[in-house]
Formats: sequence, structure tokens, C-alpha cells
Amino acid sequence: MHDFPPPLVPAIDTALTKWERHGRPGLPENGFALARPPGRRRQGIYRADTGSPVIEPEGHILRMAPSPDGRSICVQLAERADEDAALGLVDTATGSLRLYPRIRCRYDPMLWEDDSSGVELVAGRSHSLVRLDARTGRSTASAVPPDTRLRLFPGGRRGLLAESRPGSPSRLIDRATGAELAEFAAIVRVLPAGEDVVVDDGARLQGLDPGSGARRWRWDDPDLRVTSFAARGQDIVAVGVRAGRGVIVRLVRGSVAAEREVTHRGAPAVATGVSADADRFHVLIEGPALPPRVVPAEELLSDRPAAARPEAPTRTERYAFTAEDGSRVPVVVTSPTGAKGPAPLILTCYGGFGVPSLPVFEPTVPAWAEHGGRYAIAQVRGGGEHGSAWRQAGRGLAKGRGIEDLAVAARGLVGAGLTRPDLLVLAGASHGGVLATSCALGSPDLCAGVVSTAAPLDLLNLGAHPLGRRWADEFGASDTPRGIEHLRRISPLHRARELTPGTAPPRFLGIVLAEDSRVVADDTLAVVDALRRVGGSAAVWRAPETGHGGNHLDSLHRLGTTVLGFAATITGSARTAPSTT
Repeated sequence: MHDFPPPLVPAIDTALTKWERHGRPGLPENGFALARPPGRRRQGIYRADTGSPVIEPEGHILRMAPSPDGRSICVQLAERADEDAALGLVDTATGSLRLYPRIRCRYDPMLWEDDSSGVELVAGRSHSLVRLDARTGRSTASAVPPDTRLRLFPGGRRGLLAESRPGSPSRLIDRATGAELAEFAAIVRVLPAGEDVVVDDGARLQGLDPGSGARRWRWDDPDLRVTSFAARGQDIVAVGVRAGRGVIVRLVRGSVAAEREVTHRGAPAVATGVSADADRFHVLIEGPALPPRVVPAEELLSDRPAAARPEAPTRTERYAFTAEDGSRVPVVVTSPTGAKGPAPLILTCYGGFGVPSLPVFEPTVPAWAEHGGRYAIAQVRGGGEHGSAWRQAGRGLAKGRGIEDLAVAARGLVGAGLTRPDLLVLAGASHGGVLATSCALGSPDLCAGVVSTAAPLDLLNLGAHPLGRRWADEFGASDTPRGIEHLRRISPLHRARELTPGTAPPRFLGIVLAEDSRVVADDTLAVVDALRRVGGSAAVWRAPETGHGGNHLDSLHRLGTTVLGFAATITGSARTAPSTT
């Protein structure tokens, strides 16, 4: 395994460094924000009103929960990028941190008591219900069944408990009485809203009486994928995606009071989060060349004329190309403002788990545009950009449709004169890496190269990955002859092994992450070996100090220069310098 990335392209390195100087602000939560300010390489916790730091640790903060009185913040802090965190308490007056190394957690919801005397969570990695006393620092824990997923949410007198077991509906339980309030296909999040609680079950929002479980209202819009919501009294603001575009919706008691497409100064943008704090709603917005910023929700929901749109270094356009079954596959393309004719183009996608692929701010996009390249996002079936039917159309035994859609997008971009096969690079991470690699190897003349990052490339052996057993429903189960044949047909490793000498597959770069706790490297190594056996050009790079979740900016910079450098090299647009990292 190679520990050195491909040769560095100095111009790309410089452009990427420039765009990385923009920070990533956090949404305010009870007066604090988890953010990365401009110029800083790591996240910290800051006071929302002044921006002054509370704590700037060396590790990775997965999640924070300020106490109601603002004196303490419960944090989940991982030493490495492997998403394995220890629980901690931060004193907001001094910034001192008390860690509990034996309490291991991973994005688990934390619930403060109303008087701020203690905080609780179900620590998933420790399989225990934990309470920290904020005054004494003492911790108590009780075991929970390992085959049951439990989470705590606010609501009622002592909070609500979500209980999920394999093959059964998720139950919402009132902790004060032990009574079951309701059952759902899934429970994503629960928030108090006035006297009610709002439950997001992944398909709709529902208002419940936290005492009796009686449903007060239900809002169901199958064409809209809600990605975040916040409540203030009976007012709810939700952000999400409809028809591939970012939208913001205001609800009052379950009825839509307003809906707008998300824009900034007249240009389309994406809302990636919303919070309610200091008596108002706050929304995090961003775009391909629009660094993220927090704005009042009222600004996005109003009908006031937009401010003058400043000249941008890029332009973003939408295309749609027709698949064999007549479906239109949307593609969002960001190009240099004055670009004309075919140019080096990176085409990416995700296409799984109902996750939307949207044109958010990634420093690699404007940096690549400064180098003269285009960057495209294919919204293939299986993703969450176009409602529940679009998501189901690329799931399970239909997973091959997402791969076919990506090929349709690639050929459509060539046909539209935006690129050529020798200038086209497919790229994908995690689930997107599966689709990109399978697509490139299934149609070797489609593109010049493909980059796969942290992807499970052997679909017949998903159980070899730490979280692989959870992916069976998404890719299709392998417990029937039909399921096995389906997975073999679309598996990137199987496609690589089916190639014959002289096929000349696209150049392949497999990136594995040194601190990945979800996907192991074996599949990528096997694909590289199979491609080399037929004379293909294939390399693997192990990204140091990098994991599958949030990473420090240094790690993201190495990943960015590696992917862009590979694309520039194989499309003939690079002037490289030897790598020294």
C-alpha cells in the first residue's frame, strides 16, 4: 500500500489553500456554536454572540449539548478521526474539560435535566445508560441490551426514550411513566414544540401530545426530503430538498405557512441546517462558490427583493439527460464563469440511503474551477433529491439503476459539449465510490479515470466491514440466488475481475482512510490487484489521520489535492511537482 499521494500540482494546492481559509460556522445552540472559524484548522466551541472561544481541543468534537443554564457543555470528543469518542463536560466559564474515557459514544443524543444538574445519554459504544452530575462530576451507568438501540430525546417531564430493535417498529416511550406513546417505522429526531413534541420518522413530521401520545397533526410531503428542522413554540422551520433544489418551509401546527427556494442574493443556495436560539430561527446556507454562513430564517422566507448579486468566479447550471426508461437524470454543473467548450470535468454522485447530493461549498470545487475544470454532481436514483419514489427506484435490487444513471449523466455531459471522455473523471466517496467505480469499469470507454474513496467495493462481502451488515437493505441482501446474482453483476470487484487483458480500463485511484471505522481497505486493494493483472493503471493511497466522518482541515486538504491532482494529471492539465507530504 502506498503511503504517498500522487504528485502535487502547485497551482491547485495554492487555489485550494485560498478557498480553505473560509471557515465553517456553526448554528447557535443555547448561546454556543460548534464551528471552525476562518483560518483555524480544527473545530471548537464558541460563544454565539461574541465568537469568543470556549474550548479549542486538539481532537474531533462529534457533538455538543449546552446545559439550559449555559454553565456546562456536554461533548463527545474523539482523539482520532475514527469517530470513537469519549464523553466530556466543559465548564464554559473556564474552558476546562473533564473527560470520561470509559464512556464511549458516537453521535448519541444527549439530554440535559431542566435544572442543569445532570445530563444523560445512552452511550452506544459502551452499551450503557449514563448520567453525569454536572455539579460533582460523578458518573453513574446501567447496562442496556446490546441488540437494542436506545436514544434519549427532550419531551414530557423526564424526556422520551426511542427504542429500536431489528425487524420491529421503533417505539417512543415516556420515561416518566414508562408508557408507550406511539410506534414508527423509524425515529430520526424528536423535538419539543410548545406543549407538543415533533417526531421526524424519516418520511414525515408528526406532532404528538407527550402525555398521551395522541397525534395532534401530521405533515407529509413525499416530494420533499427534510434534512433539518427546529421548533420555537408551535412554529417549525424545516429545510430540505425538493426537485433537486434547496427549500425552506415554515409550519404552524402542521400546516404550511410559507415555502421558498433557498437563495442568496438572487442566486440558488443550499440550506444545510437550521436551529432555534435567542428567540429566532437561524439557517446555515452555502453554495459551490458561496462559503457557508448563518442567516436569519426570516431573510430566506421573506418576499423582499434580493440584494445585488456580486460577480462570482463560477457559474452553476442544471442539466437533465434521458435514461433508457425515459427518466430524466438531473446533473448540476459548476464551471469557470467564462468557460466554453469541452473542459476537464469531475463527475461525482452519492445515490444511496436517501441522502441528497447537493451543490454545497467544498473548497475543491472553486479550486478546480480556477484550474479551468468543471465539477458536476449527478443526482442519480437512490438519492434523496427528488422524493421518496426516486429514492426507492435506486435501492436494493434496483441499485443498478443508480449506476446506469451515472453513465447516462457522463454521456450526456459529453454530448452537451461540456467535456470529452479523455477529459472526464468519475469520483465518489463511500456509497458514491461504489457507483462511480462500478460505472467506470462497466463502461471502460466512458472516462479517463475514476477515484474511489473509502468505498466497500466487494458487494458480496459487505459483512467484512464494521458497519457492513447494516447496508444489506440498501444494496440488496445476499441470502437468495437472485440477490447474489444482483450483487455480483454490479459489484466493482467482480467487474474488475471480469475484464480481459487488452481492455484498457480507466485509470484507477483507490483512497483508503487510515482511521476509517466503517470501511476496511481490503476491497480497494483487491480491485487494484485485479486491474493490474489485466494491464490497467491502478494505484492506492492511504490517507493518514483521516476517517469516515468529520476531519481536520489538514486531512481534507491532503484529500483535496490528491483527488484534484489525479484528475489534472490524467486529463493532461497538470504541471506537477514531487509530493513532499
